[in-house]
Amino acid sequence: MNERIRELWDKAAYSTAAFRSGQNNSWETQVNFMDKFAKLIVRECANVLRAESERLYKLSAEEKDELFASNFEICAEKCVDNELAIKEHFGVE
Repeated sequence: MNERIRELWDKAAYSTAAFRSGQNNSWETQVNFMDKFAKLIVRECANVLRAESERLYKLSAEEKDELFASNFEICAEKCVDNELAIKEHFGVE
């Protein structure tokens, strides 16, 4: 498991009392854990996208003109780049 995913897993487990030892492993605890874990992953993905957006906003006017010369192609490429950034962030192929 990727280290960042493990950190999110532990954070979700700690905040919902879903311990690896099996203590307090009721159905309600498991559902709360899964909900928390999913939300943490979604938040992490959103943070990756926000960081990329902030990077693009900081580009100079010349860099932006060059980058967005072909809007459709660039937009499609950025979507792929963002997908790859999220996968890389979580160590997913």
